[in-house]
Amino acid sequence: MQKMKIEKDNWKEFTWHCPNCGADSVGWKNTSGMAKAECKKCHAVTVRKAMGRRHERFDVYLP
Repeated sequence: MQKMKIEKDNWKEFTWHCPNCGADSVGWKNTSGMAKAECKKCHAVTVRKAMGRRHERFDVYLP
């Protein structure tokens, strides 16, 4: 039998500016390259995923 490895995502806090209003927002980033943040001022949710070395997916969800 093969044992399956379960990888735990270690989420770390980081700051960046909101692409909607420009205010500083706090988000969470994990080791696989995914980052999620919500702006406290305009409540826009931003999700960033590193797809490769030169490719990133950047989604902004407005309230």
